[in-house]
Amino acid sequence: MPSASIRLLLVGAGHAHLEVLRRFVLERPDRLDVTVVSPEPRHFYSGMTPGYLGGQYTVEDLTSDVPAIAARAGAECVLGYAARIQPGERLVVMDDGRRLTYDLLSLNIGSLLVGADTDAARLAERLKPLHHAARLKQRLDTLALAPGDAPARVVVIGAGAAGVEVACAAAAVMDRAGRAREITLLERGERIPAGYGKRFQRRAARALDALGVRRRLGVAARCVREDSVELDDGTKVPSDLAVWLTGPVGAPLLAESGLPTDPRGFLWTDDTLRSIADPRVFAVGDCGTPASHPTLAKSGVYAVREAPILWGNLLAAARGDALAQFRPQADFLSILNTGDGRALLRYKGLVTWSRWAWWLKDRIDRRFMRRYQRLAP
Repeated sequence: MPSASIRLLLVGAGHAHLEVLRRFVLERPDRLDVTVVSPEPRHFYSGMTPGYLGGQYTVEDLTSDVPAIAARAGAECVLGYAARIQPGERLVVMDDGRRLTYDLLSLNIGSLLVGADTDAARLAERLKPLHHAARLKQRLDTLALAPGDAPARVVVIGAGAAGVEVACAAAAVMDRAGRAREITLLERGERIPAGYGKRFQRRAARALDALGVRRRLGVAARCVREDSVELDDGTKVPSDLAVWLTGPVGAPLLAESGLPTDPRGFLWTDDTLRSIADPRVFAVGDCGTPASHPTLAKSGVYAVREAPILWGNLLAAARGDALAQFRPQADFLSILNTGDGRALLRYKGLVTWSRWAWWLKDRIDRRFMRRYQRLAP
């Protein structure tokens, strides 16, 4: 008598899960019934999103058709938001009440932004979840073409790598339209972008100066108003558009699952990418924090690196075999798009702001996207 199939539920259609679906297209392992949950039919690739905002890419360039890829993989695609995880019942409840059961669960839902759900941020645009990029692009384009001679005032709250790229993209949109502009980056810290060495930060500062992007450091946004951003020192920065890009925080359903989470609300995982409390639950990308590497950056590069380990471990877990361990690299290539045909690059001892760095980033990103787009031409 044939053994029963194992129900694999992939919640989120991020980098790692797209790769898992691609492997299913290529290999089609037996005894695995796969369902993928995605909030939107198209997945936005984070690495190209600033270029999309700045007009360098179309929506077709940086998105993948999740239902079509799922169909090629022989998987069911459920569109909507997962609202609750009930590990004891091996159940995920959708926001519309649908109930999805599983034998193995993998989470690849990314992260949210600190304070983005508060009244203070209600009037700000945001980039997470990433499908919000389409609305932000529309607002930038509308602002660039608005009548009048007054400068377009854009305030980006949070000056990590994404904040720097979005500020540069906003500058590029206004410049292309011939619109005067005041682009301001706000950051609690004293140096930007956070998480980079001083040499790169100095190069980034010179690039932002050359592009005319203003910076207010050592301050925090208290509240976004209709025409300004109020700071914690009581001063206001005039604004026609504010973009909320603070640090990452876990989606509430992770902590509410009852599984152990780190101080920011991400699931603690072991080196095999499984929850430290439930071997049936995997978490990859931003939504998981390896207990052996608690300070690992929330960067898409790690989701990409985790993908083949996740694929192998899902198959091993289904068979009852030993699982492989994920070992994050100590350093990685980082390239920030400055929206003007150049990019800031950091790799080991090399730091540059150049056109060849942009060429390299564009080549890497387009090649990455082709891997998934050709599954659903």
